[in-house]
Amino acid sequence: MSKRIAITGNTKRIGKAIYEAFPNSVGCGRGDGGDITTIEGRTMILHQAMRCDVFINNAHDGFSQVEMLNMMFTAWKDKEDKHIINIGTDAVPYTDWQVVHRQYPIEKMALHAQAEMLQSQERKCKITTLALGHVDTEFNKEYNGPKLSYNSIVDTIKWVIDQPTEIKFIVVSAK
Repeated sequence: MSKRIAITGNTKRIGKAIYEAFPNSVGCGRGDGGDITTIEGRTMILHQAMRCDVFINNAHDGFSQVEMLNMMFTAWKDKEDKHIINIGTDAVPYTDWQVVHRQYPIEKMALHAQAEMLQSQERKCKITTLALGHVDTEFNKEYNGPKLSYNSIVDTIKWVIDQPTEIKFIVVSAK
């Protein structure tokens, strides 16, 4: 795979695993000025991503992930060789962490809905949303069911990128 990847939230958890799996990737983290919660940070991320083929919209902070999707779509909608991949959730029932942070599922649902709306528009870029089940992170430590490993998420992303057709929405859960 020779595609160049830009990813938000590349210093922790899922984002770090994805960043490390793609040797030619560009990390867009808060430590580098890539704060998705500010227009300046999102603009910097946009500029970094413009030289890449795939943008992985991973960092989550409020509804900022939706704002980042909108900016990338505006920049890439007329570019056939570009691919936006959103990291969403399918972790229901919600874990204790998610119950405490009740806004989280609403924010992720907004990301899913916005991606679906943008997919219905005339465009050339691909848009994929990965709805991840419970992931093996500290946020799911009290969840006793099966959990996704970072490697399985990375493998799924590689598979999605390699497809000649657009995968609009995919649910990824552990067995």
